[in-house]
Formats: sequence, C-alpha cells, structure tokens
Amino acid sequence: MTHEPYKKIALAGATGNLGSVVLKELVDSGLFEVTVLTRESSTNTFPSEVKVAKVNFESAESLTQALAGIDALVSTVATLAISTQKLLIDSAVAAGVKRIIPSEFGCDLHNPKTKALPVYAGKVEIEDYLKELSTKTNVSYTLIFNGPFLDWGLTNGLFFNFKERKVELFDGGDQPISSSRLSTVAKAVRRVLTHPPETADRAIWVKDIDVSQKQLLKLARELTPGEEWEIKQVDTAALEKESLEQLAKGDIGPLTFFNLVRRAIFAPEYGGQFKYDHNAILGIKSLKEEELPGLVRAAFNWEEIVKSATDGPYLP
Repeated sequence: MTHEPYKKIALAGATGNLGSVVLKELVDSGLFEVTVLTRESSTNTFPSEVKVAKVNFESAESLTQALAGIDALVSTVATLAISTQKLLIDSAVAAGVKRIIPSEFGCDLHNPKTKALPVYAGKVEIEDYLKELSTKTNVSYTLIFNGPFLDWGLTNGLFFNFKERKVELFDGGDQPISSSRLSTVAKAVRRVLTHPPETADRAIWVKDIDVSQKQLLKLARELTPGEEWEIKQVDTAALEKESLEQLAKGDIGPLTFFNLVRRAIFAPEYGGQFKYDHNAILGIKSLKEEELPGLVRAAFNWEEIVKSATDGPYLP
C-alpha cells in the first residue's frame, strides 16, 4: 500500500448537503486534483479548479473511463442512492482506484443493534462488499462514522421543530449523542485522504461534541424567552416496532425509515454516544460546550445553512 497522500480524487454526490461541503474542503486545501462525477444531464456548475466528468451512472464503461487515473473515490450520494454504489465501486476497482470512501457518514454501524435496523441494510451491504474486495483486489476502503449532522439537524428538525416551538423528546431526551458539523466531516474526509496507511480498511469515528436533546432544547428555548414550547415524550422502541410492522405488511409510510433512524440516534443502547473517536489522530478539534449557544443561535439566524441535496435528503 502506498504511504503517499492521494492526489487525484473523484467525488460523487458533490451537490448534496454533505458533498458540497466536502468539495469545498478538498478544493480549498489545495492538496488535490478533484474530479466531480455528475449525471450526463446535469447543468450544475463547479469551481474552475474542478474537473467535471459527466457520466452514465448505470454504465460500467462510462464510470470506469471517468475514473481512470484516479487515486481515491469519495461517495457522498444521498441515502436513496446508497445501493447504486456497487456499480460505482466495481468501476473504481476496474480503473485501478486505490481507496474508496463510501457514503456512510452517520450512525455507528458497528453497533450490532444499529446494524440490524432495515434502514441501514444498503450501507451494511456496501461495507461487506468493500471488505470482500479489499481481500481480493488492490483497493482499500475507509468508513467514516460521525453521528447525526449537528448543524443540518438543527435547521432541519432532527432535534426539534424550532419554527413551531415543538419538540419530541426521544427516550427522555437525556442521552448524550455524538454529533458532527458538516464541515467537521469534510475535514475528516480530507485527513483520511492524506493519511492512507493509518486509515486503510477500517472504520473511523469522528465527532464535534456529545450533546443531549435536552441540552439543545434548553439553548433553543433561551432564544424564545417567554414562549411556550409543546413537548411530547416519545419511546423509540415503539417507533421501531411500528416501523417493522409496516415493513412486514409492505405498508411503508413517510416516517417508516426515518423512525428507525431516530431509534439509532436517540436510544442509548444503539451506540449514539461513541465510546472512542479518532479526532486526535486526524487532527480534528472537538467543539467546546461553551461554543454550543453560538452554534444554535447561528443555525436559526441563517436563512439557509446548506442547500438542499439535488438527489434528495441524506439520513445519518
């Protein structure tokens, strides 16, 4: 395995919530030659330093040609496109790509309970496939677990509904959750690419801070003095039971999978609070508790913290 940092990087999903931040991090670092993989019909524009390769994501030939000469592939495709990564991975192997970072970027899938949730079946399949390939080919991989996106989650109702002053407290709301800002995840991607040997064929855990839902709610309520909040207690075990019943019946609703994600994030036994992290190894500074009020305040002063992903939402 090479000990040299990877230079030529291909990025899939560059217009999404996370992908756009990863792209900026890679470009701004000045360390890489970045190629963005886009659909043939795409009209998105990118910085002049970025090479754009329009590909047919259903064609191995098209993908392999675009990935020729690439050192590492980073995928930040949206949740609904997770399973499509298999052809992308096969094409990367055929093109001689050395490292693949698949679209994980969320809950700890090395926790057995989380790994068993049907919502993560696609990610688990991709991880198993990469493990197998790493033993038979020259490709290596890195999985990045970063918990729910802290900034995105605040502005998109993951922790509470700030606009309507409503909150569902999951399993009491006291459980600390390891969470990361989008920019922190992007830094982790960059550091993986500059440290090939240390990050090969393994998972890494990164986080900004361990914070509970009640802590975040307290800070949000301080921004709305004198206003009443509607608080509802929710049992994530009941959410999981309901979702599994819906799946068994084939009666999939808009919250079927999202409620399983809530179970993974907020239930104490599902590994939402990481036992350890690789921040120090990757040179990532944790967010201090005294910095949280400013982060929460900024989240609700910004009109739009991140652009919506063109491929749909990304679930942790």
